[in-house]
Amino acid sequence: MRHFVLFLIILFLGFKGFGQEQTRLSSLQNRLEVLAIEYPELDEKVNVNISNTTLSNFLLAISEVHQININVDPDLNSVEIINNFNDVSIQNLLFFLAKEYNLKLDITGNIISISRYVLPVAEPEEKQLVVKYNPIGNTISLNLNDNPLSKVFRKITDESGKNLVYAPGMDELELSIYLSEVNIDTALEKLALANNLKMAKSKDGFYLFNTPISGGESNGVERAINKNDNFYYRVVDSLNRIIEVDFNNVPAEDVIYTIAEDLNLNYFTASSLNNMGEVSVTSESINFDKLLEKIFESLKSQDFEKIINDQNRNRPQTQAQNISERAGAVFTYKKENNIYYFGTENQLALKQTEVVQLMHRSIEMLSNPSSNRRQNRSNRNNFMTGSSNYISGNNSTFGNNGMNNNNQSDFNRNIDRRTTGEEELNTEAIKKLIPEDILNGININIDSELNSFIVSGPSTNIERFKKFITYIDKPVPVVLIEVMIMEVNKSATIETGVSFGIGEERVSTEGQAFPTTSMRLGAETINRVIGGFDGFGSLNMGKVLPNFYMDLKAMESNGSIKILSTPKLSTLNGHKAYLSSGETTYYAVTNQNFFGSQIPQTSETTNYYPIDAELALDIMPFVSGDGEITLDINVIQSSFNGQRIAENAPPGMNSREFSSIIRMRDQDVAILGGIEERTKDDSGSGVPLLARIPVIKWLFSERRREDSKRKLNILIKPTVIY
Repeated sequence: MRHFVLFLIILFLGFKGFGQEQTRLSSLQNRLEVLAIEYPELDEKVNVNISNTTLSNFLLAISEVHQININVDPDLNSVEIINNFNDVSIQNLLFFLAKEYNLKLDITGNIISISRYVLPVAEPEEKQLVVKYNPIGNTISLNLNDNPLSKVFRKITDESGKNLVYAPGMDELELSIYLSEVNIDTALEKLALANNLKMAKSKDGFYLFNTPISGGESNGVERAINKNDNFYYRVVDSLNRIIEVDFNNVPAEDVIYTIAEDLNLNYFTASSLNNMGEVSVTSESINFDKLLEKIFESLKSQDFEKIINDQNRNRPQTQAQNISERAGAVFTYKKENNIYYFGTENQLALKQTEVVQLMHRSIEMLSNPSSNRRQNRSNRNNFMTGSSNYISGNNSTFGNNGMNNNNQSDFNRNIDRRTTGEEELNTEAIKKLIPEDILNGININIDSELNSFIVSGPSTNIERFKKFITYIDKPVPVVLIEVMIMEVNKSATIETGVSFGIGEERVSTEGQAFPTTSMRLGAETINRVIGGFDGFGSLNMGKVLPNFYMDLKAMESNGSIKILSTPKLSTLNGHKAYLSSGETTYYAVTNQNFFGSQIPQTSETTNYYPIDAELALDIMPFVSGDGEITLDINVIQSSFNGQRIAENAPPGMNSREFSSIIRMRDQDVAILGGIEERTKDDSGSGVPLLARIPVIKWLFSERRREDSKRKLNILIKPTVIY
């Protein structure tokens, strides 16, 4: 019975194919007849007797003889014919060849293209696909019969709104199952089970499908399914090793090995990574090196917590041993020549030494520059001229001076030691900028000549140290400070008057008459002037006494002095700049000492102490992130006034000082000041009443008017240079 049914099916298909062939030939014959009406050449007769000739050559010969446009497919060169035709039209000849050799004739205008006829393959009927979803009960009904997986998943997603994801290469996988009103989660699990698939549901609600892994080949979806819901990753950019990860409490060794193999990385394992610990990471885009860094950082923190817990549980005598064992089992990695090395920190293969050079700042913490003038002022030795006077004679003080030289050499040696110690402190001070957790596990030496750190330790710790150094190694701004110091002195003085009297002795005439008048007239000169008035008749003024004198004064002076100084200072941000300009003088201090009681001896020593008058400027700038500058400014101006309270006393000084903290923008100008000193003096003396009468008051009084003004202004202009 089965064979009979099979025979009927074959017979039916044969009749169906025969019917299709007859239809094609009839259509071809009709088209040739229509074409022959337009092109009579197709009705011309042919007499041919050929053997062992290819079909393509035969057709081309007919085309050339009868002037018919025929295009022959090169594939017909393999067909050989043996025929004898007498009085056959070209139309019938072409139809015979098409029927005999299964040819296809395509007619385009007056061009006939001849090629092999390929029987069209019947498209298979699309198999019925039934998917019904009930949102109320979250159930689904499936009726699948060898339906393609891609169409099934698309249909389920459209009906239920659930997203189904499958691994590459599973599009045409045929699925078959029949389920009725089954919970959708259960239904999808059974669908995977019935078709030998693996299924897992991710945190974000996606259903992940995959075929069983074979031959060690895998991809991100496969591993996400194999690790179930707690391990998913996807390679975003294999060239730059960018991946998307989402795993929770997954063994670290599985993460490292799986992703490294998928990225085709070269790696070497110095020791087994078993029991490294579990990690949890979620990121949409992370570099593989960054992922390793975060994994090993989290593992180290877990090891530290375990050490603390073990210290609390273990007996005191075993604590040190447990800590050392734990420390030796801390896992780490390093990357060298594009090869990843994994193991523990105490393994030599994972340790390395690098030179980390600072590019923008000094390896030493620079202190504020010290002023030589200040050092000389504080460390200057007194110049001593000593003469020891004894009753029995004079002795030299050479021995004392020699002792002072020895003390001076000891002092210099102490200064050298102190300088060396300060340099060591400066090089160590920069380490204080680095947090302790960055320095943990590495050894650091400082090479001042190369401005570098020499670092040895685990690769991960060194990389963390290098990142921090790169973060703080920024160009330190240089601040150019332009200072303009302006001192203006203005004065105006008028002195007039007439005074006379009797001195103790004769006075001769002397003084200046022009341009200023300040003269003292003696009795002889005055009598000569009085004698000149004898021509006034009976008026006789007489003569003055020999000791008589008269002072005449008429003087006016004006002065204007302007002193301008424009020093410029440059210093690093946060460091003090100092400028000083002045002079030094000395004053003597004499000490006298007595020795002995019965025969007293004296020792007298004269010391010369320096005293300075200067214009000193201290400025410390601080540049903030927004470009503003904070300046701590101190200005001292002192000068000798030429006065002493005693002959050997220190000289008198006038001092002025500014101290200010200001905040300003780059290249702004700030004015400090000014200190202004103004003096007015309007004094006089004269004969009562007469000294107040206009005009003649100048003959009966002495007057002095003085008006002076001194002003000091300081302008500051900072400029930040990077």
